[in-house]
Amino acid sequence: MSSIAALNIPESYFSRTLPEEVQVVLDGIRYAHPEVKEAALISALKRWPEVLDIHISLYKFYFRSGRYAEAEWGAWKALSMAARQAGISHNYRRLHVHSTDWSTNNEPARQFLFCLKALGVIRLRRQKLADAQRVLAKLMQLDPNDEVGGGSYFQIAENLIAVLSEMDD
Repeated sequence: MSSIAALNIPESYFSRTLPEEVQVVLDGIRYAHPEVKEAALISALKRWPEVLDIHISLYKFYFRSGRYAEAEWGAWKALSMAARQAGISHNYRRLHVHSTDWSTNNEPARQFLFCLKALGVIRLRRQKLADAQRVLAKLMQLDPNDEVGGGSYFQIAENLIAVLSEMDD
């Protein structure tokens, strides 16, 4: 019986194409100590500022570390980078379902949606419920079939706001 490792399946990244040097860096820090991982990601970002995967990896690192303010900042940076690469407005409030083709996997517009979802989830963690709800509502408009998976987080935001509203009454 062969093992999965023997299949030599390449690691999945967020973008369709990823420079080999970046892939080596990201692979090399996968199990690194948090301080080493953060320093390597920041260094990689300085070296390859246009690589969306590094931006995404950095905000995910901050989120997993419980550093939500930095994760939110990182998600904004990733949103801006994805918007620039997709040729759309970085202001998600101005976008609509026909702004671009949101459906193609591993393309900047699709990554924009995932970054928007991340921003909403981070804001939920930061207890910025109204802000999270607005971001996730926009995500639901741009992704009406909920392919990115923001619907459950939108419902959480809605439910928390309703509960808090009832408590205030």
